[in-house]
Amino acid sequence: MVHLIDSYKKKFSREKYEKDIEALKNENDSEKLADFALNNDFSNIRLEATNRINDESVLAEIAQKDSNKKVRIEAIKKLHNEFVLADLASNDSNKVIRQFASERLAELGLR
Repeated sequence: MVHLIDSYKKKFSREKYEKDIEALKNENDSEKLADFALNNDFSNIRLEATNRINDESVLAEIAQKDSNKKVRIEAIKKLHNEFVLADLASNDSNKVIRQFASERLAELGLR
């Protein structure tokens, strides 16, 4: 019975992923892209959406809150907000995120 449930979950996840990635490919609306970046279940879809976002407030939220380090780093690469970057560089619990935020501050000539 457990095997049948696992099989169903995998199929459902694959179908949902394929549907979401196709929807993202055709999306240009900034609010819908932000929704993909902030709320999608799949980290690689959030990453792709983050690549297409330039809104500082959305990027800041992603950099601070996403559960996936790669998605957070992508947002940090695009951020210009000195205060958010400084906070991440000083206070984030993840060493890699702190380092990336510090490097981004230096890159922007803010450190």
